[in-house]
Amino acid sequence: MSRPHLIAIAGASGAGKTTLAGRLAEVLGATGSAAPIVPLDAYYRDHPGESPAVRAARNFDAPEALETALLFAHLEQLRNGRAAERPTYDFRTHRRTARAVVVQPAPYVVVEGLLALHWAAVRNLCATKIFLAIDDDLALARRIARDTSTRGRTVASVRQQWSETVHPMFRRYVEPTRRFADLTVDGAAPVEATVAAVLAFVRPAGRVP
Repeated sequence: MSRPHLIAIAGASGAGKTTLAGRLAEVLGATGSAAPIVPLDAYYRDHPGESPAVRAARNFDAPEALETALLFAHLEQLRNGRAAERPTYDFRTHRRTARAVVVQPAPYVVVEGLLALHWAAVRNLCATKIFLAIDDDLALARRIARDTSTRGRTVASVRQQWSETVHPMFRRYVEPTRRFADLTVDGAAPVEATVAAVLAFVRPAGRVP
């Protein structure tokens, strides 16, 4: 197998990164299996000594919230054709779980998360860098729908977190990384149209995948 082609997907919370990553993985996967996905959310630092309330109040949208050394090491392993055992994270308890997920190298590996384009170490490992742009109001509406349905949050708590950390951190750390993207796509567009645009960039006519 040739060296894996890593695709980084960055953008605001609610921009559609997970949806795009999942659909791309399906399309770019080998016969019978999807391409592997490395979600940056899996690398949140664990704080077992803190109370649930303290953990829940942490700023999860700043670069220091992630265990970057482990993330960099795993992406380098995958880029070099070696498997990596990534952690898993429980958003209801704000704790890292005991379960590890073995990520196997493949022709394409999708890396997705708010800060996927923030660190030069990640950008240098990724052959294709994508930024999802989206209107703030739509992003917030999607965040509310997700967090209240799957993460046990209330609408009020989601709005408070959005105004106190999520949106300010987006402006400070995420939005500036748009300049590093090879391709910027509309997070409000139908996912199939976005997938087609990405595929046209990653596998242009006449180029061997």
